[in-house]
Amino acid sequence: MQVLLVNNHYKESTEFMAEKIAVRLRELKADVLIDNGSTDLSSQIPDKLDLIIVLGGDGTILRASRQYALKQTPVLGINMGTVGFLSHIEAAELNGYLEALINGKYTLDKRMISEVDIVENDHLIASVHCLNEVAIKAKELHMISFDINIDEQKLNTIKGDGVIIATPTGSTAYNLSAGGPVLDPDMKAFIITPVAAYKLNTPSIVVSADKIITVTPIKCAGAIIGMDGQVVYDFKENYRIIIKQANITLNLVNFKKHQFFYKVDNKSGR
Repeated sequence: MQVLLVNNHYKESTEFMAEKIAVRLRELKADVLIDNGSTDLSSQIPDKLDLIIVLGGDGTILRASRQYALKQTPVLGINMGTVGFLSHIEAAELNGYLEALINGKYTLDKRMISEVDIVENDHLIASVHCLNEVAIKAKELHMISFDINIDEQKLNTIKGDGVIIATPTGSTAYNLSAGGPVLDPDMKAFIITPVAAYKLNTPSIVVSADKIITVTPIKCAGAIIGMDGQVVYDFKENYRIIIKQANITLNLVNFKKHQFFYKVDNKSGR
């Protein structure tokens, strides 16, 4: 069995825990590789992975999902951060689940992923997979404006600090902080949430995931495009951003069903 352990090298506790888990997994006859994010291990990662275990907070899981989602490997998130919406167990619980994990005795939550293409004059600049959201924001203290099309339907021009286009998984992240709705992560949809819109009470819009969302700038000098808070591009005047549902999912290992709404109530301060 090929197992990849992903941890955050900025957090010593996750490095220590990764080494400890690796010893136990090797005792169970698994082949283990550790990625702490400090170096590029792409050439060392086997084409076929059986399991990815991520140690850290949601940010570490976001990094792992972006790097390894194409492999469609089951991912177990172990919370060693603060919020832990994407983690299913705490570090202290892992020993009780290791044998079940190795034997495949778990269910999978299949989370929708966005595919974001940045296009300049019909030339593809970048294509990025996002688990949480695409955020378009002003870098400076001035208003930006842009158009959004949903398939062929054009919305009113949006003016303000920016916009968030989130997945159901990302609905509890930046989208929630900006006043957007929380969606069941089993849904397939996009949420379009304006940030400090010039027009008061501009609502969020929930859009079916089979739609394609296109964002084009009007006055976006100094604006940025951020994906999952980790990948950033300048939003240039001749760019278009095309957002659609990816044909892959993030497959999260789940030992405990019906935990999402409990987490929303307890971790969002309700």
